[in-house]
Amino acid sequence: MTTAVEPREHTTEARGLRFHYVEWGDEGAPAVLLLHGLSAMCRIWDPFARAYQNRYRLIALDQRGHGDSSWPEEPDYSTDDYVADLEALVDGWGLERFALIGLSMGGMNAMAYAARHPERVTHLVPVDIRPAFDPTKRPNIALAKHTAEQGHPTFPDEEAAFSTRKATHLTTPDESVRHHVRHLLKRLPDGGWTFKHDPRVGYYWRPTDLWGELPKVQAPVLIVRGGRSEVLPEETAERMRAAFRQAELVTIEEAGHTVPEDSPEQFNQAVGAFLNKYTM
Repeated sequence: MTTAVEPREHTTEARGLRFHYVEWGDEGAPAVLLLHGLSAMCRIWDPFARAYQNRYRLIALDQRGHGDSSWPEEPDYSTDDYVADLEALVDGWGLERFALIGLSMGGMNAMAYAARHPERVTHLVPVDIRPAFDPTKRPNIALAKHTAEQGHPTFPDEEAAFSTRKATHLTTPDESVRHHVRHLLKRLPDGGWTFKHDPRVGYYWRPTDLWGELPKVQAPVLIVRGGRSEVLPEETAERMRAAFRQAELVTIEEAGHTVPEDSPEQFNQAVGAFLNKYTM
């Protein structure tokens, strides 16, 4: 069993925003940068980081508008906004070469960064995300609009928040859901709880069409998809694999969209083997 070591917490300033991130491992070890998905936060990567903290320096970022990072005044949540943040942060951290892993929205941001800075990325792992889609046609867009206008729901306690998330994440083990909710919530002055992230992020996310960018990535790529997810169909994943210069595809059969949380052991094994296969 991996020791439940807590990460080192940091904040830094970049592009007029305050960014929170957590870090595991030795600062002199090969670096791995971890990007969460839409409406999530950096601590979704805890199981992966704890498994590999003795081998790598792992940095998990709360991206703009998420977790304990600050919110932009205007809802600027395009792929270009996220990539520009990464450019500034990576320079500030002094990272010359690093592996880049991203889930969902974070996977799109990772692909975009790797295409624009191929000399810096040693490995790329986009997790359960396709390179382009129309965000206005997502099935939950009406709820996202309501949340952007009215704010997040509130909960009397963590258990109520857990029950709400569990109802929409049936493939995620209870332990993972509880961990997610624990780090997603903040306490309100009246004693209740609500989510930390900007309620506007879901509605105002503007992903870029990245199909034309994929051939620019020079690093080896591991495409990961959840076998029980509808976000990245197998045929689209195969098209992605062909578009990259050098790519592999793995399906974690029992996982839904949130693959690292749904099947952490299988995810860790697949990604760990991929990182070990190519020199960093």
